[in-house]
Amino acid sequence: MRRYILFLSFLSVCFYANAQQVYYKSVKGAVVSNTQEVNGVYVINTTSGQATITNANGYFVMPAKEKDTLLFSAVQFKKKQLIVTKAILAKKNNIVYLEETLEELNEVVLDNRTFVTAKSLGLPNADAVVLTQSERLLHDADHGPMFGGLSVNVNKLLNAISGRTKMLKKRVARDRKYLESQQMRNSYADSVFVKDLNIPKNRIEEFMLYCEYDSEFNSIAKEKNSFIIWDFLTRKSIAFLKEDKELKIAKQDNK
Repeated sequence: MRRYILFLSFLSVCFYANAQQVYYKSVKGAVVSNTQEVNGVYVINTTSGQATITNANGYFVMPAKEKDTLLFSAVQFKKKQLIVTKAILAKKNNIVYLEETLEELNEVVLDNRTFVTAKSLGLPNADAVVLTQSERLLHDADHGPMFGGLSVNVNKLLNAISGRTKMLKKRVARDRKYLESQQMRNSYADSVFVKDLNIPKNRIEEFMLYCEYDSEFNSIAKEKNSFIIWDFLTRKSIAFLKEDKELKIAKQDNK
């Protein structure tokens, strides 16, 4: 009897997951800006009513179907709409350029008061590690046992079958890599990238993203030896500038 119940539960979940995937696919991409932070931008499918926000690197994943309308909204940017097409659904990484809103803000006066924190107040769990948004979503999707007695953890099973758990694990890994990249980037002043590595100031973030895709990056990011890190950045800057030059030449040849 127990096996029969589990079998029926499994079939119903499979049917639901497949029904969802018949119509919807995932639009994957990143919002880009040369002047503002791109984390926390709202991505809203105004057709289905679903919404998400971009992660620290501007990346997002949104279920959608052809002709759906995606709205990108944040205080620091002008709103932008994107009509979903077959090409957008097929593309692995859609780049969405956002334009800064130029609004004057009231003057803010700072004083020398000491900021109060949970730790300074001696509150319990002040040193507890705060989960990122992606980590919280993964915990919600994958926590608890799959089976318990005669019951089935439908949420966990559905997320596993639909691929959501796998996607969230990848997102968590991506967020951690980005954090390591930013720690590496913040170890050097912008002038060092510009003068010593010949990376234009407005392309430093792009260069760091380029470094992240190197198979050595994970081990390099954990290095304590600054000479090894600098050697890696030097090698990657040479490769980055070379590929950029070749791309410009190829574009000119195609004109």
